Amino acid sequence: MIEILTSALLILGAVLMFAGSFGLVRFPDFFHRIHAAGIPGTLGVGALLIAASLYLSSYYGYLVIKPLMALIILIGTIALGTEMLARAAYITNLKPPQGYVRDDTLQRDVEHTDAVE
Repeated sequence: MIEILTSALLILGAVLMFAGSFGLVRFPDFFHRIHAAGIPGTLGVGALLIAASLYLSSYYGYLVIKPLMALIILIGTIALGTEMLARAAYITNLKPPQGYVRDDTLQRDVEHTDAVE
């Protein structure tokens, strides 16, 4: 039974990571691409780490928490890294193909630098 669950999680993780890599190729601009890299990548690697923890726990007979600790660190670092890259691109005036729905810089004084080419 544990092998079926582990296999399902491995396949789910691989499909999610493939979807993220497909999004990197297909999406039109930086902001869409960073979203495609962050969310499915985190969920895909998370499914792989949960599968590893389940399989190793059943193999050794006790709870193996190293993959789960790596998952917690992964969730924090990928979310923070993605947010910082998006903020840096926004502040350096990297424009999306269509306009912003809401621009927070109009409500406070944030200095934009020249556009990055």
